[in-house]
Amino acid sequence: MGKRSIQEWEKSVETLKNNCKRIISLSKSIRYVGVINEYGRTLSGTLKSGIKPMFSRQQVRDEFFAISSFMKLRSKSITTIGELNYILLNHQKVNSLVLSNKTITYYITFPKDIIPSEVLIKKISKIIMQA
Repeated sequence: MGKRSIQEWEKSVETLKNNCKRIISLSKSIRYVGVINEYGRTLSGTLKSGIKPMFSRQQVRDEFFAISSFMKLRSKSITTIGELNYILLNHQKVNSLVLSNKTITYYITFPKDIIPSEVLIKKISKIIMQA
């Protein structure tokens, strides 16, 4: 990797970190914002101050691998039914919002009793699409 490539990578990661911070600041109800690549590898992530992580390291790897696999498989049907806007996963303990920008996927969690509003989802989408 040349010097230019390293600088481009560092700039890209810094942009993702800033996006995570911007997204988490949009709502007090956002617990976590993470960015994963097409292989499920974490590129950046921000946990709200005072929030205890729910997943172990291995559980995070498994969850992100499952999400990235789904997103890859899902991309094959885009031409038939249109691009994916977002996915809302409703679990017993937490709600997860998943949005994608090409090969980058944002994974955002909320408390179990909070369903993100369309207004909030649009604000998050705007940040993601600027990247």
